[in-house]
Amino acid sequence: MVLAGACALTRCSTVPSDLRVGVDAPSASEQSFGPVADYLDHRCGTLDCHGQVGRNLRIWGCEGMRLESTDVPQCSRQLGGRATTPAEHQETYRSLVGLEPAVMSAVVAGGGHDPELLTFVRKARGAETHRGGTLITPGDPQDDCITSWLTGTTSMSACASAIGFPAFPPFPTDASAQ
Repeated sequence: MVLAGACALTRCSTVPSDLRVGVDAPSASEQSFGPVADYLDHRCGTLDCHGQVGRNLRIWGCEGMRLESTDVPQCSRQLGGRATTPAEHQETYRSLVGLEPAVMSAVVAGGGHDPELLTFVRKARGAETHRGGTLITPGDPQDDCITSWLTGTTSMSACASAIGFPAFPPFPTDASAQ
């Protein structure tokens, strides 16, 4: 009774159950994010890395976790697999953009010029502890694939080159990086 009276006096309102928080993020289109998602799937999406449900960054695709239970984690049709689907690209997009929505919005608002504000970039560059170690170097094709997407001008050539990097990065040997 007292709570109801207090709400009436202070004009309490409830948050609608369908309320969405907006995030300014780079394009989710298949043309812009598809090549980035394919690179992330190849480099980071294996079942022993981000291609598993238990990770905060989940990468879906043909080299790891699949949306359809009938899809095997193989890209090769000869082995019974099929390429990463647009739906899997979208799930990877949602996972990546949803990691730090406010930071993603700030990076996009700045034209993508401060990508290191994002934890996933710092970890991949080795500026922050990452079980997989340092994976990219600023200016290499892998970094350009990601940072060009963050600026809204995905470099198809950088993403195509980035897929040529090893699928299974060597894990660090010193315990401090774990």
